[in-house]
Amino acid sequence: MNETTRLHIEWRHLDLGQSFCGHCSDTGINLWEVITTLGQEHLLDDVELELENTILPPEQFEESNVVLIDGIPVEKIVGAEVTFPDCNGCQDLNGELCHVQRAAPGRENVFKAIPKAMLRAAILKVLERA
Repeated sequence: MNETTRLHIEWRHLDLGQSFCGHCSDTGINLWEVITTLGQEHLLDDVELELENTILPPEQFEESNVVLIDGIPVEKIVGAEVTFPDCNGCQDLNGELCHVQRAAPGRENVFKAIPKAMLRAAILKVLERA
């Protein structure tokens, strides 16, 4: 009989009732699709999975769009930086630049979607260690 592995995945993000841009809302979709696919592949059969959706207030936008597995950011688990294509200068419904353009230098990429491949690799790496 296989032993059950516990896995805690937390997605920290803003929820302002509207999407600033596609990049900002796609991480949650990517995460759900990866978890669904891993389940269909029976890779989560012996896993007790706890998902946490942490909604941050607007003033914490610099801490937004982070996925942690057992408290560790996915990019640290896979040993890679999260890299993304340049943002197109999208705007919110009031015509203001989205929070990516208002981010402190060096923090801009934190807000764009974390790719499915990175999410999958991080989850599998953590499960491999267990």
